[in-house]
Amino acid sequence: MKPATVQPALPNSHVAADNNKTYRRYFLISCLLYLVVAAVLAVLVQWGVMDEDFHLESSLPFAKSGVNSTTLYNHVPPTGVSSHIWFAIWIWLCPGITYVGLRLITCGFLALLVVWAYVHLKTLSTASQRKLLAVTLFMLAFPYFFLSVSTVMTEGPSMLYLFAGLLFLSISRLQRLLPFFLGCLLLGLTTISRFYYIPLLPALAVVLFVADWKAFVQGGIKSITTNKVLMYLAIAVSLLPLIGLIVLWGGMTPPAFHQWSKLRSGISFNAFRPVSSLALVGIYSAPAVLVNVNWRSKGVRSILLISLGLALVLALFRINLFHDASSVNDVFSGPIEHGLAWLTARGSVVLSLGMFAVYSLSLLSLVVVGDKLIQYVRQQDFSDAGLVFSIVFVVFFIASQTFVGGNHPFFDRYLAHPWPFMGYILVAFFPKFLNPRSYLVLAAYTVLSVMILAKWGIH
Repeated sequence: MKPATVQPALPNSHVAADNNKTYRRYFLISCLLYLVVAAVLAVLVQWGVMDEDFHLESSLPFAKSGVNSTTLYNHVPPTGVSSHIWFAIWIWLCPGITYVGLRLITCGFLALLVVWAYVHLKTLSTASQRKLLAVTLFMLAFPYFFLSVSTVMTEGPSMLYLFAGLLFLSISRLQRLLPFFLGCLLLGLTTISRFYYIPLLPALAVVLFVADWKAFVQGGIKSITTNKVLMYLAIAVSLLPLIGLIVLWGGMTPPAFHQWSKLRSGISFNAFRPVSSLALVGIYSAPAVLVNVNWRSKGVRSILLISLGLALVLALFRINLFHDASSVNDVFSGPIEHGLAWLTARGSVVLSLGMFAVYSLSLLSLVVVGDKLIQYVRQQDFSDAGLVFSIVFVVFFIASQTFVGGNHPFFDRYLAHPWPFMGYILVAFFPKFLNPRSYLVLAAYTVLSVMILAKWGIH
């Protein structure tokens, strides 16, 4: 009797297509919903409460006299110039435009990017669409998202440059030269809009090198093509605006800034700042990490004991990793430092208990992710370029804080720079990130984001 043969189940193309449409639809609806809220807040939030006046004032010289060596040299804010040039373009095009108009323009252009990304998602696999949907939700729920987008601050335009640049890189597949070059140029503009984005282009170079080294090992010198050489050249060319500003100013900070502000910022060694920024990364990502941990898995007990032990030591000695003693004392970096200041007023016992809770959450989050990162590196599967890029950027971002000197605090909202990449890492390390527990965490983040802006900006 002839044995029956079982035909392998074929993938249901209709189901895959429906999933694709669903993920794209959720992406579009979620983004537009958040941007509508951002636009409403942009209209309601008072000027000068969360915005800083000097951002608008620093844009006026570019609007009146254009971008030249004089206006660049006399620039005041230490964050960079391209965000202020963005504002200046609209001040020049629309004389008499108000701060509300500038805020809404940022929201409007982000909406255009969303539509463009929605169209591009059709070219990606179902798995990639699901991953990018999760990363997008994480980004939108950033506790300082509305503060960044709904005010005239440099974070808004920098997000435009960043997302447009990443979109071009995705379109290029790291193979097509023209969109890759345009993506690099936009990342270059991102870098000079906020200098905390300096690790972007070096991280991209690492991604290329990892892929090219693998090809070189397999194919030898023949794997080095003109196209690949031109891609490295594109990265180098995109760094020229940053290099030009450094040469013009004689450093990373405009000379006029130190004449204008009591804050001091420059390049010098600072061992405390990377530790502080890493602790903030841990505490802000803790809710999203801890609700996705499999607490029954092997090794979790060791992670728990290590984290709680370190937290106990830090709490008993009341070591404050969230405030740099060298920074100005009348400027709080964010809610964490505000909370610790409130606990300090309640006595040493209450402060120690509060520190233990905060450090426990932060260290648990960091150790869990660190353990998964070690496993990922050991597997040596670097095929996901987005994950490699995200890991390298976050590592470079933390490490770069070692060279940020002066008395300028590391504000909590500076986590806007690594936040999208932190999201990509979490989604990659926790493939089932889209679940009810994560949705609750993201909803809480969103409420906090609105509250942070509304508390001081709406009366």
